[in-house]
Amino acid sequence: MTNSQTIEKLNDGLIQLIDAYEKLQEKNDKLEENIKELEAKNSDLEYKLSDFSDNSEQQDSKMDGMLSKIQSLLSTPSSTSSKIEEEVNETVEDVIDNISDDSDEDDESLDSILDIKLDDDNAESTNKIDLGRMESLLNGLNNR
Repeated sequence: MTNSQTIEKLNDGLIQLIDAYEKLQEKNDKLEENIKELEAKNSDLEYKLSDFSDNSEQQDSKMDGMLSKIQSLLSTPSSTSSKIEEEVNETVEDVIDNISDDSDEDDESLDSILDIKLDDDNAESTNKIDLGRMESLLNGLNNR
């Protein structure tokens, strides 16, 4: 082989090498663009996920709040009714004391109030309070 043939083969090889390098560079550029697009989509999805998580946490918080309120409403009737019963009994006893202090001549009304007090004690045993009856009774006392 002569020098010119060797140079020509090296030149052909170098041209093929440069062509292959340019093709690889184009593929690399396309892959980098693809990576940037995927990173942009990923950040967008992360933002949406974060937003969704925040909304989900807020909804969970609201639901927990509502459920705790419902539980407190459902669990307190026995304690609330016993408190109401105690308050009603104290009020009736105060009214009885006031009536007996104001006049001793209304023994009939005192007896009826005592009967109602006894009825309330019976209502306590069944955990039921007739609030309407108590209200009308107290309104009747206020009219005097």
